[in-house]
Amino acid sequence: MHLTGRALMLALAATVAFVAAVWSGDPDIAGLWRLPLLLLCVGLILESWRQSRVQLEARLRLPPMLRLGREAQAVLELEHGSARPQRLRWVMPMPAALRLRDAAPQERLLAPGVVESVPLALDAQRLGRERWPALSARLLGALGLAWWDRELDPAATARVMPDLLSRGASRVETPAAGARRTPQPQAEREVHRWRRWEAGDPLSRIDWKVTARSGALTTRELRDDQHLEVLLCIDAGCGSAAEDDALDELGARVNLAARLAESVLARGDRVGLLVFSDRVLVSSPPVGGPAALARLRSRLAVLAPDALPADPSVAARAAARLLRGRGTVLWFGDPLCDAPRATTVPSPLRALALRHAVVVAMPREAAVEQLAVAPSALPRRGYTALAAERRLAAARARAALLRDAGLEVVSGTPARLESAVWAATRRTAHASRRAR
Repeated sequence: MHLTGRALMLALAATVAFVAAVWSGDPDIAGLWRLPLLLLCVGLILESWRQSRVQLEARLRLPPMLRLGREAQAVLELEHGSARPQRLRWVMPMPAALRLRDAAPQERLLAPGVVESVPLALDAQRLGRERWPALSARLLGALGLAWWDRELDPAATARVMPDLLSRGASRVETPAAGARRTPQPQAEREVHRWRRWEAGDPLSRIDWKVTARSGALTTRELRDDQHLEVLLCIDAGCGSAAEDDALDELGARVNLAARLAESVLARGDRVGLLVFSDRVLVSSPPVGGPAALARLRSRLAVLAPDALPADPSVAARAAARLLRGRGTVLWFGDPLCDAPRATTVPSPLRALALRHAVVVAMPREAAVEQLAVAPSALPRRGYTALAAERRLAAARARAALLRDAGLEVVSGTPARLESAVWAATRRTAHASRRAR
C-alpha cells in the first residue's frame, strides 16, 4: 500500500488539529483531530475490501520466435472485471534475454469490459527460452486514498533464436518431414556413414536393412564430391560474455554464424558446428539437406558463454576429426585473445590450416578505435588513448601471427563483417573446387 496525496492531506489535517488543541488548551477542540484520522482509517479499510474484489488480468502477446539482435513488437493486454473504471500503474519487468526500449512507469485508466492494449518495443539480446516475470502493478483505491500492490502473471515465454538472412531469395526453407528430394546420379551417392533417423530427414535416405538389424530407424549420410564442407567453429569461452553494443560477443558470433550457414546451405554445401571453450561444448559433423538449417539453429539457440577461457588447440583437434576431406573452417573469435603475449600459433591450429582453409572472423572494436583517436587535452584522456592504441596494436600483431601461419583473417565492423567473411568463404570454396 502506498498513500496518495489525498490521504496525506487527511493525515496532515489530523496532525494540525492535534497540535492546535494541545497549544490552545481549549477542551472544545481537544478531540477534533480524531475526525480526519477516523475518516482516513475507515476509507483505507473500505478501499482494501473493494480492491481485493477487483479481478485484474494481464496477457502478453509475443511473436512465437524473436530474432537475436532485432527489434520485436509485443502487446500487453490489461482487463478487469469491475463495473467502474480502474486506474492502474505498473513498471514492466523484463527477462534477462530482452530489453524494453521504453522502460518508464506506465499508467492507464481501464474502462470496464474493455481490453486495454499497450504496445511494447523489445530488443532481443540473449539466446534461449525464458518465462516472463510477474508484473508488479498498483491499483488506485475507489476513494483515491492509496495505491494497492497487485502482482499479475502475463503467462508468456520469450524464445530468442539466431537471426535469419534479410535476403529472402537466399533462405533455405525446411519442408515437411519425409519430403523427397530429387535423386542424384548414382555415381555421386557413395555412403559416408549411418546414423539414427531424425525428424525432417527424407524417407528415401532410410536404410531399411540396417534398420531391421538394429531395431531403430537409421538414415544414410551420402558423400557428394561436388559439395564442400564448411565447419562453423564458435568460441564460447568466458571472453565471449563481453558486451558488444546491444549483444554480447557470443550473440554476435552466433548471429553471424547462423546467417552464413543459411547462405552456405542455399548453395547446396554442407555445414557442421563446433562450439568450444576449454573443451568441446557442441559438436556435429557437416551435413546438408533441407533439415540441416533447422537442426543447426536449434543447437545455436541454447548456447551461453562458458565460465572458462577458450583453448584453440582443443577446437583445432576436434575440427580436424569432424572434417573428412578438405573443407573450410569459419572461426568466430580471436584464437589468440586469451594469450595476448603469444609469439606463435598453437601447432594443432597450424596443422588444421595446412589441410583445410581456415577463415578467422575478428570484428573491429569501434569503441576502442574511437578512444585511440580521441583528443588528448587532459592527461587522463592521453593515457586512455595510449591504452587503446596498445590494445589495437596487440590485436594487429595477433592477426599477423595468424596470417603467417596460413590462416585468413577477416576484420571489419559488425555491419560489414558478414559480407567480408562470405567473400572469403567463396574464395576458399573456389580454391577447394579447383584443387579437387
